[in-house]
Amino acid sequence: MKNKAKLRLMALILASLVGASSKVESCAFEGQDKEIVSLEDKLEKSTYVKALEDLNVYDSVECNNIIGTMKSGNMQLFNCLWDEGFYEVQYNDGLGYVECNKCDLVSKYNFENMFVTTNETNMYAEKPSNGETKVVKLDKQSVGGLIKNVGSWALVFVDDQLGFIKTSDLEVLTDTFVLVDLSEQLLQLYKDGVLLLESPVITGKDDSPTDIGDFRVYEKRTNYTMKGENNSYSSFARYVTKFNKEHKEYIHDASWRSNADFEMADDIYKRSGSHGCVNAPYGTAKSVYKNCEVGDVVIIRP
Repeated sequence: MKNKAKLRLMALILASLVGASSKVESCAFEGQDKEIVSLEDKLEKSTYVKALEDLNVYDSVECNNIIGTMKSGNMQLFNCLWDEGFYEVQYNDGLGYVECNKCDLVSKYNFENMFVTTNETNMYAEKPSNGETKVVKLDKQSVGGLIKNVGSWALVFVDDQLGFIKTSDLEVLTDTFVLVDLSEQLLQLYKDGVLLLESPVITGKDDSPTDIGDFRVYEKRTNYTMKGENNSYSSFARYVTKFNKEHKEYIHDASWRSNADFEMADDIYKRSGSHGCVNAPYGTAKSVYKNCEVGDVVIIRP
């Protein structure tokens, strides 16, 4: 398998798509010639190792040194299989080895980038025999994989479906980005298109809701004390990632929150939410801080 220098991939398992539909036909948009896109011919696939539990990554099959860990659900690019019962994977710009019996192999399509829709839009998919174009409605802030640009249209994969949307309706995301879903009280951290972690969070309460929108990390701080207007409150956090400068909203750890609080986050935030920040478990806040750089995208959606 060739090691591509920079793969940007969806964090969804897409192997089931092949066989369900071997071709997608686009309609002629604004005078554009019809184009038949063959999945087998046009869309490359890669194999990934997915951790079924938290596991160690070793420097060799002899397991002499642990060079890192893979959290349950995380994926690394598969390289080869060793007789000793280990998968060789691409890990931190080098190679690592993980136990086969603690992993699954999954197959995913390669994408140029990931994107977010900037408003509500239509995705035009397979063209039925009656000549009408099937339309799928996409909400604002839908996240998907960008396969290729076709003139003023983009061939994309969103919500387990292939289709075309206008390039003017999408924003290409940074290699690393954070997605926070307020209704689910859930944070997802993506890096190079792979879902690095998923964690419950507690966001703003009803009278101080977390702002919805697409933001950029503008500052990172450690061992930082946050103060409310007129010193109405003072809270200390070890890892702070700032994303909303206007309303001073940050992603940070919250030592005053228990594990039980985060387990019931979808109820807690309604009656005991934050002042607008995204309260995260310590390990989540640290991972966001360590992986995100100034300029990376933070998406807060309803």
